[in-house]
Amino acid sequence: MSDDDLVAIRKNVIAAARSSEELVEGECLDGGHLGISSNETRRTAILQLGPVENIDRLAPNQQLRFAPAGITLVYGENGSGKSGYTRIAKRLCRSLAAEDLRGNVFAESGNARKVTVRYRVGDDEPIVLEWDPQTASPGVLQQISVFDSGNARLYVDNKNRVAYLPKEIAILEHHGEICQRLSQGFAMDEKTSITRISVPFSTGYSPGSSVSAMLARLDPTTTDLPKSDELNTLAELSDTERGELVDLERELATDQVAMAAARRRMVALLGRIDEVLVGLEEALSNEFQVKLAAARAACIEADKAVRLSATERFANEPFKNTGTDAWQILFEAARAFAVSSGEQSDEGLPAVEGDLCLLCQEPLSEAGASRIGRFNDFISSEASRLAQETRKQLEELLGALRNLAIPSDHVISENFATYAELDGARAGVAARLVDAVRDLGTRRDALASGVAEIPALHDLSELLGIVRNDYRQLEAEAEDLTQSATHAMRLDEKRARLADLRDRTTFAANLPSMLQRRDDLSALQCIRRCLQLVNTRAVSTQITALRKELVTAEFNKRIQSEIEVLDLQHIPFQLQETSSGGQNLFSIGLKGVKHVKNNQILSEGEQRALALACFLAEIGDDREKYGMIIDDPVSSLDHIRMRRVARRLVAEAAKGRQVVLFTHNIVFFNEIVSEAARVGERTPLVKTVIRKTDAAGFGVIEEDREPWIADLNVRIADLRQRAKANAALTDYDTDSYRRLVKDFYSDLRETWERAVEELVLNRTVVRFVPDVMTQRLREVGVDDNDYKTIFHAMKQVSERSGHDMSYGRDIPAPRPNDMADDLKLLEEFCASYKTKKKLLAASREKLEAPVKALLE
Repeated sequence: MSDDDLVAIRKNVIAAARSSEELVEGECLDGGHLGISSNETRRTAILQLGPVENIDRLAPNQQLRFAPAGITLVYGENGSGKSGYTRIAKRLCRSLAAEDLRGNVFAESGNARKVTVRYRVGDDEPIVLEWDPQTASPGVLQQISVFDSGNARLYVDNKNRVAYLPKEIAILEHHGEICQRLSQGFAMDEKTSITRISVPFSTGYSPGSSVSAMLARLDPTTTDLPKSDELNTLAELSDTERGELVDLERELATDQVAMAAARRRMVALLGRIDEVLVGLEEALSNEFQVKLAAARAACIEADKAVRLSATERFANEPFKNTGTDAWQILFEAARAFAVSSGEQSDEGLPAVEGDLCLLCQEPLSEAGASRIGRFNDFISSEASRLAQETRKQLEELLGALRNLAIPSDHVISENFATYAELDGARAGVAARLVDAVRDLGTRRDALASGVAEIPALHDLSELLGIVRNDYRQLEAEAEDLTQSATHAMRLDEKRARLADLRDRTTFAANLPSMLQRRDDLSALQCIRRCLQLVNTRAVSTQITALRKELVTAEFNKRIQSEIEVLDLQHIPFQLQETSSGGQNLFSIGLKGVKHVKNNQILSEGEQRALALACFLAEIGDDREKYGMIIDDPVSSLDHIRMRRVARRLVAEAAKGRQVVLFTHNIVFFNEIVSEAARVGERTPLVKTVIRKTDAAGFGVIEEDREPWIADLNVRIADLRQRAKANAALTDYDTDSYRRLVKDFYSDLRETWERAVEELVLNRTVVRFVPDVMTQRLREVGVDDNDYKTIFHAMKQVSERSGHDMSYGRDIPAPRPNDMADDLKLLEEFCASYKTKKKLLAASREKLEAPVKALLE
């Protein structure tokens, strides 16, 4: 999912929380997203991929064809283009982790990418499609499942288990992942919003007034948040109400209750401003200024020491800025991810060979583990530790400054307006309070920015003394006025009305801050509703229900069966089922006394075999026997387990499945061929080779061919072509010519060896194949002339290939015609021995039958 998609989903969640109709339009979910976009149940077979245009540097005008039944065995060495076709298959077929198809990243062009796809549904005529990878693939191809190292339904992951992902649950898991990502963002927004509304709010309003009732609704805990129109209406006094206010103030100018109420409001304001000034004076003290300056200086010095240490430690690392601030941010983020995932303590990153890298999530090589170990040592070094501590201390001090809430001049002026009207002395105190708060705000901003000139902290003790004295004086005045007041129902109503109108007048002056608080609270409520909407509890509950429906005892039985077939029964496994955070958590775990990492117990081969076992168990309930495409299933497997995998896959083909196998392992290649031959007609097999050529590039297809290393005729043809090309050379005294000669004779020597194995010994004993086929001895017969030819030919090519020639035998490099003659000797030998083999076969056939008795 792209960042743009996530932003659009976030907007829609917010719109839903606000009950808004302004939703971002998106692509509707359909069967194609679930891998079931077609109702077609007849078996679909993929027949051809290619020609391919502008994808992965694959050669144009190539067709990779697949047998609709049986096994298509595709051999390709590393870098041949095999993976490019696998990636295309992953996008076309049933694959939960399809990869983007790219053009030539070394020479990017604007040309459109396109793949010709040919497939057949049931017994219908083949369908040919010019497929654009930007569009959905045909739904019927979703019948065909893909397995490779990055796309197994069951895979060994960084949580030390193998997670089973059927398509119904995979879509919910993906939804849960999105919800969790959104929840993290909304949680950060909630924290920011709470910090914003923690700013001191207006006080000094009369209890029981309409303004006090409204303020009670402007509270984070309320569920009855007022609308903006309600606030505006409350702040707006009509001409009649203004006149009423003037009349009441005149009538009650000397009313003891009104004056007492006004003084009590002032008492509350003075108490609050006392708290604010004391807190700000302490937070912005000279001691704090010295402490902040020292923290900044210590941080600078510590960073210098870290940079110097990093320069010395990482001078030979691939990236020159290793160890700098930006690098450390990346390291800390990775460490935080490891800790949050429960995979690592907070001491460092996984640094043992075989541990999973937190970024690429592939096992660490020896060099990678060593590098991570150096990184951990650097981070835990005294210089790095000191730098981290100083940065943390500085950030804590700056964070305290940023979170320091200081009222604005306007808020202080408006709230103390009535206080200033009591008399001239109190008007002077109100003005000094405004100046004091303004000066504190200026000092806070200067301290936070780190400017050289920091405004001095004014002594507030005198002002605070005046405030406290007047606090007590106003309390006494209010008490005296209350005691001497006359209380009549009608008079009390007028006093309450006057207080309400005065509160509304003050409220009108503070309306902008009231509206801002209302918006902040509305935003906080929206965020909390969003958090409820993206809560993953419902997703986890649904996954649990689906798991009980889809993962049955039968599946567990199939898992155990596949584990036994692939020789993993010596390891105690158990099927585990959980749901958390909207994540699918089917797993195959080790049945140990404590939790350990699979990759620290299982070898690479065992992990691969386990993943393949789970994949086969998943599709084992496919009653229609849909096809499968498997890329390098035997990576890191030993020879014995390779044979088990070969037998298992050939058995699937014998059931009627279309099985396409990509491999670069010649041992596995021959195991498949041997097993298919043993099973016979139920598993027809076709061999295809993918290779790279200088002329055409990557992904050149050769059908019905053996890999070069396994085919004598291909080798001779290749050498013949090279000898023909060499004939045009004239400069024989160069390093490039000597390397060309050495390469030619090295391959010619290997081809002689292949000729002995394949032709002379008639494949009786074949490398990479465990069987000894004794019946092939029928065509084996090496006489003295054969031995002589082979001996001298091997001696000739050996001294020209991989051996260091003695100084006294430093003979000139052979000319192109010499190379052609030496190759011709091999070709003539092969031709003559083939004739000899026919004669041997005919003569020895007679030895296989008993001598016929004569009748008299």
